Amino acid sequence: MTKHYAPPWPCPSCARGALKIVPNSLVSKERARSRSARDHEKWDPDWIEYIFTAWLKCNSCGEEVVASGVGGVEPGYDQEEGMTWEDYFAPRLLCSTPDMFFIPPKCPDEVSKKLRAAFTVFWSDQGAAATRIRVALELLLNHLGVKKRRKDRSGKLVDLSLHARIEEFARRDAKLGGQLMALKWLGNTGSHEGRVTKEDLLDAFEIMEHALAELIERRSEKVAELAKRLTLRHREKHK
Repeated sequence: MTKHYAPPWPCPSCARGALKIVPNSLVSKERARSRSARDHEKWDPDWIEYIFTAWLKCNSCGEEVVASGVGGVEPGYDQEEGMTWEDYFAPRLLCSTPDMFFIPPKCPDEVSKKLRAAFTVFWSDQGAAATRIRVALELLLNHLGVKKRRKDRSGKLVDLSLHARIEEFARRDAKLGGQLMALKWLGNTGSHEGRVTKEDLLDAFEIMEHALAELIERRSEKVAELAKRLTLRHREKHK
């Protein structure tokens, strides 16, 4: 973000419009430790640290969202002035939080809730977001009827790990099973306090969006049926 621009995040209310920064609404303050560092002989502008708040507004329904977070200064370039220093701002909280991808209306509520919990902490705690994706994945497998237990060699019922359940699902759909396994590995990293980046999460959201489209909306099946019907209606005309 800058003082005049925010990425076009989807509106958390109507989901149709995009959030735009309200002109002159971003207010930033330099942090105390940043101000103190200015006396250091090696001080440079990229040492500057900000905290900020700003208002965003949907360009469709008018819903307003408040953003808060941190910021700093990074080098830029101006054709007339040459190198410049430009302020940037990184949200740590958006209230209300927009969906990071489209969740199908028929998605089970428990899966939707966990995904939205991941969206909420995406800005501030990437590890926690990864863990919530992992839980959403387990709930999705429950919805799909993937078994949770099986008998061991002694005939006793034992709980299946998420890894084993995904392997069970992969017998139905090997390609999608491999994609779900990637979400599980990311969730493991988040659960064990490993480093998870925002880029990792954005990749995971894209995988989950695709999985929901295939498993809940059955998009590929619908498109295949549309193509079949279209072929039957028009193929005879060109023989």
